[in-house]
Amino acid sequence: MTARGRMHLLTTSLADQPGSVFEDLFSQCLLCTACEQVCPRNLPITDIISRARSSFSLFYGRHGLYKVMARSVLAHPSLLEGLVKAGISLKRLTALPADSGLRLKLGLLEDRPSATRLKARKKQANIEASEHDINYFNGCLARHLQPSVASATVGLSRECGLTVHTPEKQCCCGLAAWSSGKRDQARNHAQKNIAAFATSSKPILTSCSSCSSHLLAYPDLFSPDDPWYSRAISFAGRVREFTDFFARSLPVSTTDSPLLRVFYHDPCHLRFTEQGKITPRKLLKQMGIENLEPENDPACCGQGGFFHHGYPETAAKIFLKASRQALAEQPDCITTTCSGCLMQYQQGLTRLEDDTRVVHLALLLNEKLCRAMPFSTPMSKKS
Repeated sequence: MTARGRMHLLTTSLADQPGSVFEDLFSQCLLCTACEQVCPRNLPITDIISRARSSFSLFYGRHGLYKVMARSVLAHPSLLEGLVKAGISLKRLTALPADSGLRLKLGLLEDRPSATRLKARKKQANIEASEHDINYFNGCLARHLQPSVASATVGLSRECGLTVHTPEKQCCCGLAAWSSGKRDQARNHAQKNIAAFATSSKPILTSCSSCSSHLLAYPDLFSPDDPWYSRAISFAGRVREFTDFFARSLPVSTTDSPLLRVFYHDPCHLRFTEQGKITPRKLLKQMGIENLEPENDPACCGQGGFFHHGYPETAAKIFLKASRQALAEQPDCITTTCSGCLMQYQQGLTRLEDDTRVVHLALLLNEKLCRAMPFSTPMSKKS
């Protein structure tokens, strides 16, 4: 079950024709990169595991059918949009039991923006391009599940004097496909996104740390002799991670004392680099928000892409450890920039019947700047 054990298995004959037990061992990995950071041989362990999964059967691991369906939905935005609309309609019904797993999942969904807001957003997108423009890669969460994250990110960008453009033809970043070993599907996602953002040479802002890490890795999906390789390098060079971008761009708060005590959850895609740890804290501090540091090193939340679907009991144990760390000093709210971590906390704390508010950092910062009533967010009971 360890990284060393898995690396050894790949050198045996078992890897030539992987059976169900072999596949299960390799699917029980969050790809959090923790082992990779301390590997004395500097092995690219997560990439090796992803490549190993590429030879697995279609429905490998536990709940394989569910994971295949989830990847298919992410690959087709129109299908995802339709399912979200159906989910919102079902969410309005009161027939589901309070502890229903489906009810918890539906609680993550937000109603669509009003026609007036959509019209205003479209008008904004038609503004003549200027040197202050920035492109926005919203990702699946902000585009389909919780559009308030996208609205808040656009609002923050405008506070920085920027005109925001959100290409309509963008799609899922492809991280889920890559993690599952589906390299062809991951490359297809990358090609669509590279093409969607090719009409502008401006920076590409993301509001999800997992998306930004994968967008930056697009060149790794193509061989150097592939025509898409140079395009992927150019694309990755324009990607801007959320906290790094706004730490450089937002005005410093003039508030004398912190108004909020928050726990910032470090996404695994950021917490293993010095900049990934420092920049979010720098941003919170300059916005006048007190961050409650964990007693021990930051912990993984247990979401792990589709891991929490395949191994919910293990994911729940991992989350319980992380949530205890987050709730230790009774924060006013918990915030993060990873879409998966955000949903894991929103759903996990609801299961624990804890009413601590969980909110994306974009909404938290936007509220701070606007001095307005908090956004209505799913599964957030504190305001």
